[in-house]
Amino acid sequence: LNMNTILLLAACCLASSAGAQPSSPGVAYSTRTIKTPVPFAEGIISTAAASEFELAFSPSGTTVYFTRRGSQGKQKIYETTFANGNWTPPQLAPFSTDRDESPFITPDGNTMFFGSERPLLGRPNRGSFDMNVWKMRRTVTGWSVPEPLPAPINEVQVAGEEWPSSNSNFLFSLDGSHYFYCTMLRGTLGINIYQTSYANGVFSAPRVVEGLFSEKKYWQYSAVVSPDGKYLLFNSSGAPGGVGGEDIYVSRKTTSGWSPAVGIGTVVNSLSEESSPRFSRDGKYFFFSREIKTDPKKDGLWDIFYVETTALNLDKLFK
Repeated sequence: LNMNTILLLAACCLASSAGAQPSSPGVAYSTRTIKTPVPFAEGIISTAAASEFELAFSPSGTTVYFTRRGSQGKQKIYETTFANGNWTPPQLAPFSTDRDESPFITPDGNTMFFGSERPLLGRPNRGSFDMNVWKMRRTVTGWSVPEPLPAPINEVQVAGEEWPSSNSNFLFSLDGSHYFYCTMLRGTLGINIYQTSYANGVFSAPRVVEGLFSEKKYWQYSAVVSPDGKYLLFNSSGAPGGVGGEDIYVSRKTTSGWSPAVGIGTVVNSLSEESSPRFSRDGKYFFFSREIKTDPKKDGLWDIFYVETTALNLDKLFK
């Protein structure tokens, strides 16, 4: 795996399975129909000079936070707003002061989670590389001071522990109560998707989502659930049904859990690397990141692409 892929593989998530409805009336991010993926806000959000990936929308859909990594330094979180049909020049988010990534805003707009390499007070990392999830609350003056989540979401590496063991960096939910999250629990062999719930300030013990692949050797990460609650989407590398390298997979909600996953199809997956599936708040648009290579021997840069969700024909993938 190349370094860009490794950084994206670190993405872990929580995603609601409650079947909630879209939380905003919808925003038209384009004046034309988008049936083939194109760079999102090309030259503003998706640029040729940096890598951009992992975006999160406000409940209104008019503010977006996303991860950007330049040619030097650590990736950080940027923000921009949509007004009069255009996105404002992105600005570094004030809270993004370390290696930060994978923002998510809860449906009510009152809480933001994001992943960070910043150290946890009184819990030093003894391993190779440690990412954890941090939380902020919306206040009258902006976002509160970030605070780390407790275990089981955040588990600090012990001496000799290697990435991706005990790494978490992304939470996602449709209702703020029911979640999945992706991590490599200490002592397991890979990144898997786990269910958990949140109540009275506590996350429940994780329960692995079974049956997405027939073989357990394929990692599952960067997962989200579609706004209608019907589909679980995530990344894997080299798994059956993919096209090549990193690909996006989808599973359909069933009466007993989730169906075996299939590749999302060649509208999105290609011989390039694809990662970080996301949706607009109303579900109209599907977003993902794709690596753009100018030299086949070197790591490329990532851009955020988008396409109308109807172009994916998700229902037909399971017939």
